[in-house]
Amino acid sequence: MSVTMKCRHCRQSMGVIEDENRVYELLGQQPLALDIVQLNDDGETFVQLVCEHCEEILTQNPNLFENDTFIH
Repeated sequence: MSVTMKCRHCRQSMGVIEDENRVYELLGQQPLALDIVQLNDDGETFVQLVCEHCEEILTQNPNLFENDTFIH
């Protein structure tokens, strides 16, 4: 099954990885990484990351790191 990567702030699609097992291998090496993995009601797997645009905004405005998301 494939895994869709999306920005946690702007919800922009960042791509799809076809090998779900490989994603879990990579995430399993990082503490608390499984918090970014979500399943929807249809059984689709999503990984929430931060896109380059939102990363730039966060870098310029470090106080936004306090929020789970800054785009409403």
